[in-house]
Amino acid sequence: MRLNKKLVLASICVWFSALPMYAMSAPRSVDVREFDIAGVKTGMDFEQAVAAATQHYKIQRNDIKVDPFPTVNLVTQTKLPTYFTYEKDGVKLTVNFEGRVPLNPSHPLTVSMVSYELPWSQQNSAAMANAARDKYGEHSNAPNNLPMQWCEKPSSNPGMGCARGDQAVLELSQVRMTLTDPAWQKARISFMNDSQKRKPSF
Repeated sequence: MRLNKKLVLASICVWFSALPMYAMSAPRSVDVREFDIAGVKTGMDFEQAVAAATQHYKIQRNDIKVDPFPTVNLVTQTKLPTYFTYEKDGVKLTVNFEGRVPLNPSHPLTVSMVSYELPWSQQNSAAMANAARDKYGEHSNAPNNLPMQWCEKPSSNPGMGCARGDQAVLELSQVRMTLTDPAWQKARISFMNDSQKRKPSF
């Protein structure tokens, strides 16, 4: 039995019109370097990050726990902290640092990653997702929710989400949120490679 071409085309049009709006629109592109977690953004220096966290939580500076075992920073060649944390009632904020490149003695560190975590529960997971949408808008890999991701260059396939390694990404996986900008790590690696260059003279 031959199918009526007009009927088939009409059925296809009806099917497409019934698709959710997110399936018909491009993934949301957003520069997450403008985002903050608890007031802290990537690219901030150490003092800016501490000030932002203390202001956000209305706490004192000594409530912030700074890396107790600073190591020699590969950029400055001096001992500097690699992170600080703030934790209360099982809620934890962690801020990680890289040496700033180009080298800036007045602001030697820069925030490369911020993470925030609640104790696990289904209620907390749902609350995190709702709060993230309220603060940052629809995620770039919608409708996928595990994980939820925001970035500037999301894949056209929501299942692929935001490629890591070449762009800043905000990611929420249930009760853990991370904001990462790999540009600072890449700058440090490039700086170290350049510092090893030598001119052959044999």
